[in-house]
Amino acid sequence: MATPSLPSSSVALEAKPPLARVWWLALRPKTLTASIAPTVLGWAFANAEGAWRPVPALTFLVGFVLMQIVSNLVNDYADFERGADTEARLGPARVTQKGWLSAREVATAAALAFTGSSLALLLLTQAEGWPVFAGGAFCLAGAVFYSAGPIPLGYLGLGDVLVLIIFGLLGVSGSYVVLTHHVTPAVLLAGLSMGLFSAGILAVNNLRDRKTDVVAGKRTLVVRFGQRFGQWEYTLAVGGAFVLPVLAWLVLPEHRWGWLFTLAALPLAVKQIRAIWREDGGALNPHLGKTAALGLVFALLLSAGLSL
Repeated sequence: MATPSLPSSSVALEAKPPLARVWWLALRPKTLTASIAPTVLGWAFANAEGAWRPVPALTFLVGFVLMQIVSNLVNDYADFERGADTEARLGPARVTQKGWLSAREVATAAALAFTGSSLALLLLTQAEGWPVFAGGAFCLAGAVFYSAGPIPLGYLGLGDVLVLIIFGLLGVSGSYVVLTHHVTPAVLLAGLSMGLFSAGILAVNNLRDRKTDVVAGKRTLVVRFGQRFGQWEYTLAVGGAFVLPVLAWLVLPEHRWGWLFTLAALPLAVKQIRAIWREDGGALNPHLGKTAALGLVFALLLSAGLSL
C-alpha cells in the first residue's frame, strides 16, 4: 500500500508516553469488550446445556480477542497511510498518527496478532470442524479488509453490517458452537443483540468523525445520510438490542425468564441514547467505551439469567 504524500506537520508533536503505555493505547483496550462480551455470552448458553469445556472455550476467546486487535492495529496503520488520521482528528490518540510508533511497527504487530488468531482458529478447526474455520476466516478477513485493501469496506459504508455479523452473530454463535456443535434460535437472537451494540459503537465513531471522513473520502453511512441518520442509527441499534430479549421472552420456550434480566441495564441505555442526541465532536469520545461497557453489562446480565 503506497504511503500518501503528507507533510511532516501531519504528525502531531506531542510528548511520547512510556512505550508500554503506547502499545496499550494501540490495542484500544476499552473497545475489547466487543469481542469479550459475545464470547462470554456464548459460554453461558453452552454452560446452561452442560456443555462447558475450558480448552476450546479459552482458545476461542484468545483467537477472537486477537482478531479484534488485528482490526484495531490495521485500522491505525491503514487510516494513517491513507491520510484519514491527521491533526484534525477528534478521537482518542492513534499511535501512528502521533508518531509514537512507526507504520512498520504497527503493521508488524498486526501481523503477529493475525498469526496468533490464525493458530487459535486452526486448533479449533482441527477439533471442531470446518464450519468453525469458515466463520473464523470470515472474521479475520473482515478485520483486515475493513480498513485495508484496494477498497476498504469501512470506506464504503459497509462497516456497520460487518461488525453486526462478526461481533454479534458469529461471536456468540461461534463461542457456543465450539462447545456444543450446534446452534439454536435463542443463540442467534442473542448474537443479533450483541451485534447491535457493536453497530452502536461504530455509529458513535462515525458521528464524531463525519467531517474529517468526508475529507478522507470515507463514505460511512453517517457521511452519506447525515448526523440525524447516525443518531437514529445509534438509537435503533441500542434500543433494538433490548427489544430482542423481550421478543425472545414472548416466543422462545427456553431460558424464558432469563431474557428479562437484560432489562436491568435499560436505564444505562437510555442515558447513552440521550447523550448521543445532545453531544457532538470530541465530546462523543467517552461514549465509545461506555457503549462497549453497556454491551458487556447486557451480556453478563443475560448470562446470569441463563444460569437460573
